[in-house]
Amino acid sequence: MKRTPFAIVAVLTATLATPVFARDDGPRFAQDRLDTLVAQHKEASRHIAQGHAQAQAQRAQSEAQHGAS
Repeated sequence: MKRTPFAIVAVLTATLATPVFARDDGPRFAQDRLDTLVAQHKEASRHIAQGHAQAQAQRAQSEAQHGAS
């Protein structure tokens, strides 16, 4: 019978401590996450566009060199 008070204390401690470690996934967190994803997408799109522009410039330069020969 001595284990019963210990078990009660252990369960109460675990129950009360859980909210301390819980992560708040409320609307503010969701908005922050969305803003992060939008910024990453914008950066990726800019990077891709720069790559396409560089590839087109190199292709045009290569065609000009081969066409002049």
